[in-house]
Amino acid sequence: MKHLKLSAPVSRWDEAVPLGNGLCGVLLWGDGQNVKLSLDRGDLWDERIGEAENSPLWNFRTLVDAVRDRDMTPCHRLCELAKTIPATKIPVGRLELTLAEPLKEAVYELDPAHAAGLLRDEDSGITALSCFCRADGEEIRLSVNVPLQSIRIVPPDYQGEAELLQQAGGVRSVGSLGYPPGREIDSGAVRGYLQPCCEGLNYGILLRELTRGEYVIRILRAGSMEELEGLFEVYSVSDDAPVEAARREHRRWWQAFWHRSRVMLPVPRFQQFYELCRYFYGSASRKGAPPMPLQGVWTADDGSLPPWRGDFHHDLNTEFSYIAYLTSGDFDCGESFLDHLAERIPVFRRHAERFFGCPGIAVPGVTSLAGHPLGGWPQYSFSPTTGAWLAALFADHWRYTQDKAFLREKALPFLSGVAEFLTALMKRDERGFYKLPVSSSPEIHDETLAAFLTPNSNYDQALLLRLFTDLAELSEAAGDAEAAARWRGELEHLEPLSIDPENGLMLSPDELLQESHRHHSHLMALYPLRLLDPAKNEALIAASLRRIDRLGTGNWVGYSFGWMAALNAYCRRGDRAARLLRLFLDAFVSSNGFHLNGDYRDLGDSVLKYRPFTLEGNFAAMQAIHEMLLQSSGGVVRLFPALPADWKRVSFEELRAEGGLRVSAELRGGVLIHAALRSEADRTIRLVAPGMPERRIILKAGLTWRWPVESSSFRGLAVHSEPCEVING
Repeated sequence: MKHLKLSAPVSRWDEAVPLGNGLCGVLLWGDGQNVKLSLDRGDLWDERIGEAENSPLWNFRTLVDAVRDRDMTPCHRLCELAKTIPATKIPVGRLELTLAEPLKEAVYELDPAHAAGLLRDEDSGITALSCFCRADGEEIRLSVNVPLQSIRIVPPDYQGEAELLQQAGGVRSVGSLGYPPGREIDSGAVRGYLQPCCEGLNYGILLRELTRGEYVIRILRAGSMEELEGLFEVYSVSDDAPVEAARREHRRWWQAFWHRSRVMLPVPRFQQFYELCRYFYGSASRKGAPPMPLQGVWTADDGSLPPWRGDFHHDLNTEFSYIAYLTSGDFDCGESFLDHLAERIPVFRRHAERFFGCPGIAVPGVTSLAGHPLGGWPQYSFSPTTGAWLAALFADHWRYTQDKAFLREKALPFLSGVAEFLTALMKRDERGFYKLPVSSSPEIHDETLAAFLTPNSNYDQALLLRLFTDLAELSEAAGDAEAAARWRGELEHLEPLSIDPENGLMLSPDELLQESHRHHSHLMALYPLRLLDPAKNEALIAASLRRIDRLGTGNWVGYSFGWMAALNAYCRRGDRAARLLRLFLDAFVSSNGFHLNGDYRDLGDSVLKYRPFTLEGNFAAMQAIHEMLLQSSGGVVRLFPALPADWKRVSFEELRAEGGLRVSAELRGGVLIHAALRSEADRTIRLVAPGMPERRIILKAGLTWRWPVESSSFRGLAVHSEPCEVING
């Protein structure tokens, strides 16, 4: 696996070498003598809510009245109230190292196969420094192989001025949190920093030299300073494993991670980017650890709080951050987020009751780690259908894993709770169709009265259609025929999507998209919800994409390109998908692989030139590659359904498909050379692949079907030799 090499100086944190283990993260950057290790921990959240929720404006009636009175003033005041909420992800600080002598040709490297960061001197071949976040633990290991002049802990400037540093993203200084001074500790081999924050949150940095040049770094979190001081004492003398033993276990974890699946692409640039995105999953999202917020475990280290508080945006960001793990088989990475949502059902039920006055599950559009609403533009941060998009993630996880316990204990309770809320909130019109009190389409028309669209927007309607469809299917899978019949009945009370014959999918029943826009929310039914089969809706898809082309990409951001690439791949438009991915990589991706939102190189693909780092753009683009290679839905598995014309040699091993299938395939010269499918249960599918007739295949549990039958090329699927029954036609 190719190393990522960044020639020094690496002068920005968002161009640094990223390391992580799900809980903790490191950014490695600097020049040939001065090295920075920016530290992060995923559960370091200031959860102070303030008094915003006690305001008489803090309820859904404010939005409904704004539409009725044609007056946005109360909504603007609600948005201003949200800005008073202190809650935010907080930065940890950094280590700063000064080498005794500068390296002549310093290069910062990421070794993704072993999840290690390196500082090397290309002139001498010396590895001056190496670092990894231990995969099977919480600590960070640092090895320094050259003489050091100094090493010190640099905390954030919590005593600095309280100010708004940047309007875009609401970036505030760390001094705005009002924390008391921290305390430095230096006892020779152990150094540290202890920071009191707010009620229930205190953190510390522990730096311990085990042997000469070998360090253990820990980021500690505690509810009280007394508890924090106790943890610091314990870890100051703990029996830490020698570095080689720690490295061995760390590498074993990552070897298993990379063994789950593999993709081989003919374009080296796409190949490295894909591997980086998978690496980000393994580094930033683990079962048992907090899920990825906007910046994962790499919170901004520029003297400020992170943009958008580093929060959980549920009107696109979290959903696209967790869109690609299913096909790659990284289920534990996705379970981090789904477990998080399931555990916060009581919080979401409280929000439904308190803000909307309804029973059920209502997920705020913008939340803290604890699930508390943080507000923002009210049309989107308090959209009633937010939970329905998240519900689709539960349904898809079930489809790919076939985990019955997950279905019963997590998926159905979440989906049912969201549907309980929405059916209580909606009213049926005179024709018997469900209508929301207000409707919107993120983030069309920004924070204006026009953002309230005629109910139901296609965004909202698509989510309702998908929710009730999923509930019928999942209830039936759980053996609850009565519930399945109920949800199929509810589908009859939902209108079809709003469609214009010339322009395709509309924003709402009486409005077309009129401007280039970053959020393709009116196309949700097409992708990522996949309610519309490309083979049966060619004219609608062509009209919708023509409209997008006419409006252009001027107001797109990076994730817009990743989303549209995945949508085009899903619609079997491989050349178009590849072109969009190239534009994305050229203009919106940092040298270290981070998605930076804006056209920061000023290549002309967007009028937005800023560079806030968020991860959803990475995973939208990763999923676009998956859609090119493998698609599955409704018992149909498609191999290489959307390859660009010039991709003649492509292969993948053990990617996952719906129904719990493991799939491998290879294409050479545009011809299918090998294919293998394995199911853990008896299952009948239809297989569609280049160069072979569509066929119905009966898969037997635990056996591998191969084409050609004698093929045994794939490492993961070559265990069983007995082919399953094949029925042509």
